[in-house]
Amino acid sequence: MTKEQALSLIAQKREAIRALNMASALMHWDAATSGVPEKSLTARSAAVGWLGGEAFGRFIAEDTLQAIETLEGVLDRLDERERAMVREMGRKYRKIKAVPTEEMKEYRALTAQAEPIWEKAREKNDFAMIQPYYEKIFDFQRRLCDWFGYQKHPYDALLDDYEKGATVEMLDGFFAQLREEIAPLVKMIGQRGSAPREIKGAFPIAKQRGLTPWLYSFVGFDASRGKVGEVAHPFCITISRDDVRITTKYHEDDLLSSLYSVIHEAGHGLYEQNMDASLESYGLDDCASMGMHESQSRLYENMIGRSRAFAGVLLPKLRELFDGFGDWDAETLFRAINIARPSLVRIEADELTYCLHIIVRYELEKALLAGEIKVCDLPGLWADKYEELLGVRPPDNAKGVLQDVHWSAGLVGYFPSYAVGNAYAAQIMQAMRKTVDVDGAVGKGNLAPVEAWLCENIHRHGELYRPDELLRRATGEGFNPAYYVAYLKEKFTELYK
Repeated sequence: MTKEQALSLIAQKREAIRALNMASALMHWDAATSGVPEKSLTARSAAVGWLGGEAFGRFIAEDTLQAIETLEGVLDRLDERERAMVREMGRKYRKIKAVPTEEMKEYRALTAQAEPIWEKAREKNDFAMIQPYYEKIFDFQRRLCDWFGYQKHPYDALLDDYEKGATVEMLDGFFAQLREEIAPLVKMIGQRGSAPREIKGAFPIAKQRGLTPWLYSFVGFDASRGKVGEVAHPFCITISRDDVRITTKYHEDDLLSSLYSVIHEAGHGLYEQNMDASLESYGLDDCASMGMHESQSRLYENMIGRSRAFAGVLLPKLRELFDGFGDWDAETLFRAINIARPSLVRIEADELTYCLHIIVRYELEKALLAGEIKVCDLPGLWADKYEELLGVRPPDNAKGVLQDVHWSAGLVGYFPSYAVGNAYAAQIMQAMRKTVDVDGAVGKGNLAPVEAWLCENIHRHGELYRPDELLRRATGEGFNPAYYVAYLKEKFTELYK
C-alpha cells in the first residue's frame, strides 16, 4: 500500500464513521431531550447497536492497520496534521485490538445490564444489588490494564484513556497537594460562624428559560450553530462542528443549578465550535483530553461565572427577571454564588470542595485495581474517606458509594479528569491574564478577548497536540497544580476571612 492509497483509505473510512456517529448522536439527543415511546426502546437499541457496530467494524478492519503501518513508515514525508492523525489512530487501534473480541462483547453486555441495576440499587439504597456487577467490572478492568500494558501501576493504563499521559505518580503528587492545603481550608471555613446570604425563593421556570439565551450568549456560544435542550442530567453533545448542542435542567427552587449548568455546558460547546474546521479532514476534531475539555467548562463556570466582575453584570439581569433581588448588591451576590460547605454528593459540590470528592474516588479505584481492597469494602471505605476529607459521613449508600453512574458504565479512570481539568483551567487563566484583562472584559459584558485567546491557544488545535504539549504551548510550562491551589486559597481565604 502506498502513502497515497493509505491516506485515501483512511479518508474514506473516516467519512463513513463520521456519518454513522452523527446518526447515533442524533438518536441519543432525541431520546434524552424528547423522550421516546416505551415500546420503541427495543428497535432503537438495536439501531444504535448496529450503528456503533458498523463504525467499530470499519475502524478495526485489517486494512486500517495496514494503512497506519504504511504511514508510520513514512512519517518524515507527512505534514504535522497527518503525523498527529497517524499517532492518534495508531494509539486507538492498538488499544482496541489488544482486547480479545469475545471478552469485549461480554463486557459490553455486562455494562448494558449494570446501568439499570445501578439505578434500582441507588433508588432502593441497596449496594448488594450492584455489588456482583461491580466485581465483574473491576475484574475486567484489571485484565484490561494487563492487555493495555503499563510501566509502574496498573491504573496508569486506564488513566491514559481519558487523560493522555496521566499516571498515578503525577496524580498522587497533585492530590497530595489538595489534601495538604485544601482539606484544612475546608475545615477552617466550616468553623467560621458567619455565613453569606443565600439565594432562596421560587424562581419561575419560564423566567429561567428567559435567562438561558443571555447566559450562553455572554459566554460566546453560537446559537446559529447549536441549540439548547432540557434533560434530567445536563450534557453537551456534538453532532458536527456546526451542530453543537447543550442541555440544562430547571428547578423552581434552585436558580443557580440551571444558571451554572448553562455556563458550564456552553464552555464545553465553545470548545467544540471553535476547533479549526480543517481538522475534520484528519479526524483531529476532538478534544486534547477529557481534562482539557473540562478545563474549558470549569474556566467559564467558576473562574468567570463566579467572579466579582460577573456578579456585577449578573445582578441587573436577575433584578430584571426575578423578584427578591432589589436589596442585593454585587458583593452580596458574589459571596452568595461562592458559598463553600462540605456536602455528600459530588455533582452538588461547590468549587472549593469539588476535588476532595474526586480524591475519594481516585484512591478507591487505585486500590481496587492494585488488589489492595475488595468491592465489598467500598461502602465503608467511602464513608470513612468522606469523614476524613470533608468531615461528613453518608447516612446511607444512596448518598454515598451509589451516587455515580461511572462504575456501572465501566468508566474506570474517568474521575481524575474532572480534577485535572480544574487545575488546567487555573493554569490557563494565569497565562491568559498576562495579555488579557479578563475582569475588564467580564465587567463590560464582552468576552470576545477571552474567547479569542482560548481559541488561539486551546480550542482551534483540537487533538493536534497531546494535552501536556498543548498546555506547555499555551502557558509556557507543563502541568503545574500550584496555580490551582493558590487560586483556591486566595479566593476562599478572602471570602471567609
